[in-house]
Amino acid sequence: MSHRVKRFHPDELFYPADHPISGLPFWEHHVHSNFSDGSASAAQVMAIAQGKGIQRLIFTEHTEPELVAGPGWFRSYVDTVTGLRPAYADEMSVLIGLEVPILNFSGHLLISEEMYTEAEFILGAVHAYPGYGWDLTGIEPERAIELEFRGLLSLVRHPQVDAIAHPGGVCHKYVTPFPMELFDEVVCQAKAHGKAIELNPAYHHPMAPYLEICRQRGVLISPGSNAHHPEDAGLAWEVLRQIE
Repeated sequence: MSHRVKRFHPDELFYPADHPISGLPFWEHHVHSNFSDGSASAAQVMAIAQGKGIQRLIFTEHTEPELVAGPGWFRSYVDTVTGLRPAYADEMSVLIGLEVPILNFSGHLLISEEMYTEAEFILGAVHAYPGYGWDLTGIEPERAIELEFRGLLSLVRHPQVDAIAHPGGVCHKYVTPFPMELFDEVVCQAKAHGKAIELNPAYHHPMAPYLEICRQRGVLISPGSNAHHPEDAGLAWEVLRQIE
């Protein structure tokens, strides 16, 4: 694939873990519209986010065919957001992002050439485990932990992934708690490879222990609410702020 031009340096895009959240800008880095599996249009999401005072909004539409709005959805998504965002430029920056799952443990992602070159933010995710698909019924807890960990390490090593979505979250939510010592190892590897760690209240609850590990390791933090409804945008920042 050709090289993707990144609009922001990581230090401009993410929170430093050791900084008080209350002193950081109101950002939201994980939102879905009805271009994938969100409940509202991009225009509705942007209007509500602006009304809440969000200063940066990153759409992170899925790339799985079963979750998107049909043929040609990506072109329409890019054109729509590009057309709308100038009206918000004075108060809120809006980025065209994707939440991209792994296909295997060798670093391959579910993303097209067009998506790769035009996305301004790539949130790498472990969703369906390679070899298992979406149905995790009956998977042994130890196996789920192993697969999640391997998938996260493959994302950390991918040169064009900006942040790691909800590390340990799928395992924790659907099978068994993901060991905090492995979350810690993912954080260490993310730090070494210049990746941010998403802290996501939909998966990381309570969030305080996860934030503490990120602070101990000095990794960059990406606030992601996993918002599928526009009213949920900004929740990650609110939860992080309440911890202090």
